[in-house]
Amino acid sequence: MLVRTPYIQILTYPRISLRVAKARIRQLKEIGVSEFVFEGRVRIGRLGILGLGTVGVVVKVRAGDRDLALKIRRTDANRPSMDKEAALTRMVNRLEIGPSVVAHTKDFMLMQALDYQELDEWLRGLSGQGMREQARGMVHSLLNQCRKLDIMGVDHGQLSNLRKHAVVAEGRPWIIDFESAGTSRRPRNVTTAAQYLLVGGRISPLLRRTLGLRDARPTVKLLSDYKSDMTDYTYSKLLEHLKLS
Repeated sequence: MLVRTPYIQILTYPRISLRVAKARIRQLKEIGVSEFVFEGRVRIGRLGILGLGTVGVVVKVRAGDRDLALKIRRTDANRPSMDKEAALTRMVNRLEIGPSVVAHTKDFMLMQALDYQELDEWLRGLSGQGMREQARGMVHSLLNQCRKLDIMGVDHGQLSNLRKHAVVAEGRPWIIDFESAGTSRRPRNVTTAAQYLLVGGRISPLLRRTLGLRDARPTVKLLSDYKSDMTDYTYSKLLEHLKLS
């Protein structure tokens, strides 16, 4: 089925190739993928998918008795394989960050599937007496994950656009999509995520109101302090200001 139109469009996006499709079907058999399930908010033609980025197409699949997410390397991707992304994702998985990698090949990464809400959508859906504590819990968990990445020396690389790279699932935030992550540059996960959440992101005015933070300037100063030395002390001062410690 996957070598026929319109399904081959997903398997070899964006450049349709029967030769590539046949090679990729062999890889799918290696990792136990038995079925594609074309569901999701994003569409390629008439087929629903879970996501579309500059490196890959993400689709829901069946492997054994599990529903999983499969990232398919685009045929025009700026990298020769999924090896580096899979290795970095497995590294952060050890700290319970990101969807778990189940298996990978040259052209695929098979992962835990999340039934998620986008961060903006989740925040706008908060209401009632406990909304401030829920928002605090989300921010605390997300910043702690970023702090772990900073300590590990892994820079996610795309958290300035947190809307596309953090979601809420199973009652907590998840950092996703490590395709631009690296260990060769200075990590800045806490500062970029906090800037989006509390200073300059499109949800920052709403989140500051929810948390009772009237002025962003003290947060900016504490983020600058943290950026300078990235110590436990400057991180704890940030959490204290945000009433998260």
